[in-house]
Amino acid sequence: MASHDSASLPSAARRSLRHVRAAQLRTRATRQAIIQMLLGTVFLIGALSYARAPDRHAQASLAWMSGLLVLSTLDAALGLRTLVRLRLRRRFAWVWTAATGAWALLSLVVLAVLLRG
Repeated sequence: MASHDSASLPSAARRSLRHVRAAQLRTRATRQAIIQMLLGTVFLIGALSYARAPDRHAQASLAWMSGLLVLSTLDAALGLRTLVRLRLRRRFAWVWTAATGAWALLSLVVLAVLLRG
């Protein structure tokens, strides 16, 4: 098998290969960001399931709920930051911060409602 060296390719082909590689890296980063968001959702579901447990006011349950809520918010923030940086560029760089704040606030509200009920 002959190995292809990028130096032997014309400049247009090298440029095309760079564009293809950049697209592949963007796709991989997008996929990882979506997985990060799904992981955050799983942690949020775990916190909500602790909030529906019979012993939800026990100290251990509250600690687990708090930890899962923090992990959920962290994973959502990382996933949202990556998606915004890939798709919206610099113009809307603040969007991920606002979306993460909304995620955390809504999670806390839902958890508080479930703990009271």
